[in-house]
Amino acid sequence: MAKISIKLTGIKELQQSIEKRKDLTPVKMIVAKHGALLKEKTISNMGATYTAGHSTGATARSVTNTIGGGGLSATVAPHTEYFPYLEYGTRFMSPRPTLKPAFAYESVKFVNDLQKLMK
Repeated sequence: MAKISIKLTGIKELQQSIEKRKDLTPVKMIVAKHGALLKEKTISNMGATYTAGHSTGATARSVTNTIGGGGLSATVAPHTEYFPYLEYGTRFMSPRPTLKPAFAYESVKFVNDLQKLMK
């Protein structure tokens, strides 16, 4: 199964400033909040996108949100073997992206919340 990895870049100064802070509790709260929101948005997108008659909801039920890195990272991922085919398509099927649009939507709000901490 192909691994899907999405990395948020371009906020190096923000990351350095956050690392200098002694109390990371607010950052951990923001990570947890947006990890949960990303999971919800992904599942919502799946409900709207996977509307074909053969859809069983297995992929939406397989989505997990794992907090790691001492509370500083959240991993949201579906765990069906065929999810990459749904997200990226095949030569026989057009892509039906759900995770990438959810990430694009939620990452903007996540970065905004982190920037509010700096003020």
